[in-house]
Amino acid sequence: MKHSNSVFHQLLKHLPRHQFQKAVDRHKGDHRVRSLPCWTQLISLMFAQMTGRTSLRDLEENFNTKRNHHYHLGVERIKRSSLSDANNNRPSAIFMETFFYLLGKVRGELPRKVEEEMVRLIDSTTIDMNLNQFEWASFRSTKAGIKLHTVYDPDADIPTYFEMTAAKINDRKAAHKLPIIPGATYVVDRAYNDYGWYYSLTQQGTRFVGRMKSNAIYEVIENRETTASHILEDQIIRLSSVKAQKDCPTDLRSVTIVREDDGKVLSFITNDLVRTAQEIADLYKSRWQIELFFI
Repeated sequence: MKHSNSVFHQLLKHLPRHQFQKAVDRHKGDHRVRSLPCWTQLISLMFAQMTGRTSLRDLEENFNTKRNHHYHLGVERIKRSSLSDANNNRPSAIFMETFFYLLGKVRGELPRKVEEEMVRLIDSTTIDMNLNQFEWASFRSTKAGIKLHTVYDPDADIPTYFEMTAAKINDRKAAHKLPIIPGATYVVDRAYNDYGWYYSLTQQGTRFVGRMKSNAIYEVIENRETTASHILEDQIIRLSSVKAQKDCPTDLRSVTIVREDDGKVLSFITNDLVRTAQEIADLYKSRWQIELFFI
């Protein structure tokens, strides 16, 4: 009978096995491994993700019933105990390198944009973990956790970078380690509100849009005319508290709107003096894309 490749097999064509093996060899992932090599671990976890498996037992049973596809995928039967050990002990860097390799291929297929047109969304999500199994990921007295800080491309609808930290790490501290494209526009929520970071972005020609602190102290330099009824204020401002003046000694912009669907008043802070107030509001609204990505 003629063999017909599965959809899963066709998807794997985008990840050459020899490319994956380079990362495995670099991190000695298969060192002294008698069963369940890293390739089988990867394939089984991908299978679990795409088919919605809910436990290692569930994965073991369903993966092993597809034995007629194993040869063509280059894998063998799995045991949940071996998979559990592999997930606990093997270097996560293998799979991080694989992610960035595939991400690079995706980005290579996208139309190129000049830096001035690039928009990136930054946000984080906290992943709760079992404290007994992950003592290193200290979070609270009764639970462990990690925080995933993500840079997201809303046009391509894909993440472009992520950084994993302990759940206790403040978002503002993590922001300083994220890669920044000079000239692009970064949209962040209130957790990333750091005047020193904002000033460093401004100095390198990068724009930002964030939420204004409720206790921000500033003087209004210019009131811009607004025509839309839901745009309450559009102002050029300068921070006036002693610390803020030291951290961010430059003109900024404050845009205040009333959200039409629920009447909530939102104030944004930005160093973009060119876009319209509506465009600033729309940029912040685009953050919903990264929120949906985390769900």
